[in-house]
Amino acid sequence: MISCMKGEDDIIYYDGNFTFHNYVSDEWDEDSGIDEIRIIYNLNQDIEWKKKNDYTEHEELISMKQGEICIFRYKNESTSVVYKGGTGLRFKSLQMSTRKFERFLKDSFSQEKAVEIEKNIYSCVHKTVITPEMYRIVLELDSAEKYNDFSSAFLEGKTQELIGYLLHGVFNKASLSEKKPIKMDKRDIRLLEGLREDIQLRPAEDYSIDGISSRLGISKNKLSKMFNDIYGITIHSYVLDRRLEYASILFKAGYKNVTEVATRSGYNNMSYFAREFAKKFGTTPKNYSKMVMQE
Repeated sequence: MISCMKGEDDIIYYDGNFTFHNYVSDEWDEDSGIDEIRIIYNLNQDIEWKKKNDYTEHEELISMKQGEICIFRYKNESTSVVYKGGTGLRFKSLQMSTRKFERFLKDSFSQEKAVEIEKNIYSCVHKTVITPEMYRIVLELDSAEKYNDFSSAFLEGKTQELIGYLLHGVFNKASLSEKKPIKMDKRDIRLLEGLREDIQLRPAEDYSIDGISSRLGISKNKLSKMFNDIYGITIHSYVLDRRLEYASILFKAGYKNVTEVATRSGYNNMSYFAREFAKKFGTTPKNYSKMVMQE
């Protein structure tokens, strides 16, 4: 099974989930006019595949471990892969025109750096580990359609964010042996993303580890580790940061009473709220309220 979401500007997102009962060999020889950048998340098993240039007949064998992501240019090429029988394959993929990719590089880097990146990326398939930041992005992409008319803009923004993290991993040569790939089943992923959305929408509610663990049916240790693995932050820190962001939104919406804003944001200790707010925004809640009212 494979689902597809298309943006309005040369970006396509694929979500693939297959089960093979026997060994299956597939080969794709696509239209000669295709020239695009492809990004592939390999989520649940080691896999090998070949990429062949139809003009030069140069072949490249790519071995990807579970928990790796790759980026490459696909131009005048064919690919082939053998799937193992009795296994499932889960992957995510982003595709965009090479023209779109080069426009992003031009807008984000100096001309010299953009040319260096192009030359490097176009030379071969580059791999790195899926970091928590990259994993978070793909989870957010899975829910992009809920934004309805704005889903295309959401897809565009998340693609640019992913490219930044991916290029950083490639050019800093992150050690695949030192970093452990993120591994968890689809149910756990769904539960964690639901929890993250709850915190985003209702930050003032109680998000104690004991309560969340009981509600989701996940042990406290496993819950804490999975959340930190995916989002790169503890649940407690994520909740506190979201509460402060929500307090900022309330001030911008016209709320002037600091105690009311703190309470609505989930804080009962006013001194603690004021101290943490000042750490994040560089000023007291009262001064912040005055500043945003003058804007």
